[in-house]
Amino acid sequence: MNCEMSETRMRILQLLKMRSNMTVSQLTEALHISAMGVRQHLTILEEEDLVEYHSEKHGRGRPHHLYSLTDDANSLFPTTYANFAVGLMNEVAKFNGPGFINKVFRSRMKSQLQMYQERLHGKDLVERIKELTRIRDEEGYMARFDENDTDYILVEHNCPIAAIAQEYPHVCEIELALFRQSLGTKVYRVEHLMQGSHRCCYRIPKGNCQNQDVKSTPDEQLNQNQ
Repeated sequence: MNCEMSETRMRILQLLKMRSNMTVSQLTEALHISAMGVRQHLTILEEEDLVEYHSEKHGRGRPHHLYSLTDDANSLFPTTYANFAVGLMNEVAKFNGPGFINKVFRSRMKSQLQMYQERLHGKDLVERIKELTRIRDEEGYMARFDENDTDYILVEHNCPIAAIAQEYPHVCEIELALFRQSLGTKVYRVEHLMQGSHRCCYRIPKGNCQNQDVKSTPDEQLNQNQ
């Protein structure tokens, strides 16, 4: 959960997670605060795309607003997916050796590379970076684009594969190779979650050649990047 979120709003999310569709009256009763206070918190949560509602009519009275969590809110709650994935890869490594996991990562990179390049095709460098940012944001990395006088900046505030990267740090180098290959230019990682930063940040110099050899294979690119 977001540590900056108020305790009351966190409690509302928890209640909606456990009970789903709830009215203001039901939330008021559960939280022991006024209906006006509940509505104020719900308004903030709606603005943050964490809560949504639909109307349901009962009898002749006014329809009730039934509140529930959005998909974004559901992602705030802990899951065991990451631990399961790491455990599964560890079991695979027992039978095939640790090098096999790297082969899996490289194979996945090739699939990603094809999809990325299809979306980046025909764009100039800055538009390729912006499109890559959109792709990464869609994939859950909370990616943002920025720039200064000398560089374009790609920032990722979240890492959905952090648990995997901690166990298999080589995946981060493969990911950097993916960026370089997709954009066809030099990319430098200047901040790294796995090295204690609160985000991953990538710098793409504006003076780069925008048509780096994109025909080389992902494995060749990875070797060049190391």
